[in-house]
Amino acid sequence: MNQTHLSRVIHDPRGPEEILPSLAAEDLANLLDALYQNLDTPTPVFGAQVWYELAVEESARRTGSPEDEQTA
Repeated sequence: MNQTHLSRVIHDPRGPEEILPSLAAEDLANLLDALYQNLDTPTPVFGAQVWYELAVEESARRTGSPEDEQTA
């Protein structure tokens, strides 16, 4: 996923609460990877940090992570 596509996803008016749960597992993993790589740049896309945190939570929710259950 290039930075232009990532920026479009981040600025989608539906927001992460609607988009992240609708992604297939592979697409979520690809988005997490793209967000992580973007955050490791000198100028990450605005909003990438929030999306990354919410995507990590979505991934944990899907895997039934014990850590996720403790915070519920």
